[in-house]
Amino acid sequence: MRDRGISSPGTKSWITSGLALGGAAALIWGLQSPDPALPLVAAAKTLGAIILIIALLMTANYRYTQLLIGKMQRGEDVIGRWTVTPDTFARFCVIEHARKKRKNNWRMPQYDMPNGLEVIFTRQSVLVGYTWFRLAAKGTSYFFNARIDNDTVCSVEFSMRLKVVGAGTLSQTARYKGHLRVPIADDSAADAARVVAFFRRLV
Repeated sequence: MRDRGISSPGTKSWITSGLALGGAAALIWGLQSPDPALPLVAAAKTLGAIILIIALLMTANYRYTQLLIGKMQRGEDVIGRWTVTPDTFARFCVIEHARKKRKNNWRMPQYDMPNGLEVIFTRQSVLVGYTWFRLAAKGTSYFFNARIDNDTVCSVEFSMRLKVVGAGTLSQTARYKGHLRVPIADDSAADAARVVAFFRRLV
């Protein structure tokens, strides 16, 4: 299990909004049924309420992420920004797909990027292409190290942990390891070094 970030939050917020409407419709139908004892009615009320609550929380999360991405794209709180050329990004993809260990948390797009790959770092997150990752030194998903990975295509690498707490009286906490690697543009080595220096000061 790894933190895969949030991709295309605008589209996903529309999907979860639709699910919320479906849950609300099922809940209302169950509440207005003349025979609340019917199993179908009870199931509609229970599932409708669960779907409604979860979908509303997910929609709020996606909308908030979309708001943060908008601020990043406008340059607010940005500490590093560059565009990886299509050729460099293609070479980075070849390297990443060939890895047997230390797999990348980021699911790279399976299509060409003729305009290149834009990378934006703020003090709390990174937007790589269309995927947003929260970068924090503590919390459910956190990093404990940042460095430059000097491969054929250099990248900023974060050593990540995802903490999952079980439910119930015998709950246990599991910590899953992962790595997040973001390619560096050919002319942005100095910018990447400043980004890594900033995040290393947080741990």
